[in-house]
Amino acid sequence: MEFPPKPENDFAQYIRTYYDECRYRFPGIEAIAGKWMFRDLIPGMSDFDTRFIVRDDMTADDWCAMSVAIGEAHLELCRKYFCWARNLEHLPGVNLTWSELTSERQYYPEYRQWTYYHSENPARLTAALEALERRPWGVKDEYFHLKRFCLYFGRYNRTIDPAINLGVHEVKYPLHSRVMHYFSPPVMSAMCILEKRNIAGKFDSFEIAQRHFPRLGCWEALREILHAGYEAPRWYEEPLLSRLEDELEQALRVLAGALREVTTLVPPAAGLEIPAWKKALQEVPLDPALIIFDNAKFSRLMKGRLLFYARAPETFDTTWLIANELGRIGSSFFQVPFRTYWKIRSGESVADATTILDSLRGDPLTDAEVAATREFGRLTPGRWEPGTERELALAIAGVFDGFFRALSRISQSV
Repeated sequence: MEFPPKPENDFAQYIRTYYDECRYRFPGIEAIAGKWMFRDLIPGMSDFDTRFIVRDDMTADDWCAMSVAIGEAHLELCRKYFCWARNLEHLPGVNLTWSELTSERQYYPEYRQWTYYHSENPARLTAALEALERRPWGVKDEYFHLKRFCLYFGRYNRTIDPAINLGVHEVKYPLHSRVMHYFSPPVMSAMCILEKRNIAGKFDSFEIAQRHFPRLGCWEALREILHAGYEAPRWYEEPLLSRLEDELEQALRVLAGALREVTTLVPPAAGLEIPAWKKALQEVPLDPALIIFDNAKFSRLMKGRLLFYARAPETFDTTWLIANELGRIGSSFFQVPFRTYWKIRSGESVADATTILDSLRGDPLTDAEVAATREFGRLTPGRWEPGTERELALAIAGVFDGFFRALSRISQSV
């Protein structure tokens, strides 16, 4: 195998540039963070999962304006810096106000797995991080990490994670995907549960796991692969590729056995059957308001994300990225929050949230919000005609402001 020259690590320059460009268009942004630790960002392989902290007085209209502004900044950077195509895979996911960052009711364990890079209000950022650090490990943390462990548990699926916008570095992606995208998340969550603390780094998690389980057969292979920066030709070919997958799968089984001894959320009768674990987690009582907020907070910049994907230059591959959003936003942004709201309000369960929209007209939704929400539901059933991805992205963006205002109203009302 031939590998391209390793790219320069310019993530620090990228983060500063992205922050400045986005703040120029929307000054309400007051801090930038990113998932994981800086040393986990591998040039040429990693995208950057931006998280913004914004001022406290944000309204639904402000979020709509911010979404468009960040989408425009993202698009301009993509056109200007072709080398940053991988970094710019998507707009920021979770975006919060300062108060939400420190709210116990709205607490989300991922907040403690971010690295915070720049802020216009360093004193407030320091106070927020100190408050998060003082917060003891609790059921919310265990639930979050056990759910993530179950999500990633199992053998690596060779078709699940296509290489997108990697250019010449695509040759290295098979190992990066296996190790960093599908093995490190469950390892990290397992270590968080075992140590009863939130660990932010992927490499840190591997090092901690190796101390806990030094005899696992995967560590020797991972040391070779990661030390070589994925330039380890023999691990891309059979039989070693299957052997690597065997070792990673076996390691997760061992971790599951250790979690079985300490988890408080899965009954003993579930044994080591992960489907039974998932079923038990579905029965954990959750604050309905938190269910709505957890879904809503991911929607705040979705319009800008869809507009960016629809208008991205032809050199930037968006088909799979749009399809990924189309497969989930109908459920996570519309069906789950609205069904949850109706359960709170009426005590009734419904299979399709579209059926309750007329009952929400006037209280709490306006006619325009009902119409936009109905159209959003129609456009996002989770299936679509292949080849229409960009067209659908633009259509959804066209009704997103009205839908987002409706989602914000039901979130605020609970």
